[in-house]
Amino acid sequence: MGNLVLSGLGHVLNMILNMLQMIVFVSVFISLLGADPSNPIVNFVERVTEPLYRPLRQFTRNIPGPFDWAPFIILLLIVFVQKTLVTWLLMQSGY
Repeated sequence: MGNLVLSGLGHVLNMILNMLQMIVFVSVFISLLGADPSNPIVNFVERVTEPLYRPLRQFTRNIPGPFDWAPFIILLLIVFVQKTLVTWLLMQSGY
């Protein structure tokens, strides 16, 4: 029973992280395209990603250049969690 719970938790966490990863990519494309902020999809993407970016921008704003490093760091963190925590959960469950 516990193995099924760990397996389910690992798969659900992985799915959530994959969706978050896609939303971060969409956020980058929206930023590059300069999409209309009053668009509901653009508004949703900004509401999801900005709370993640804000704390990181305190550290990355001193990096010279026009590139925003916050989405890249978030993507690295997502991959790290997927490769460590999700993999560990799935290994503990025997899958």
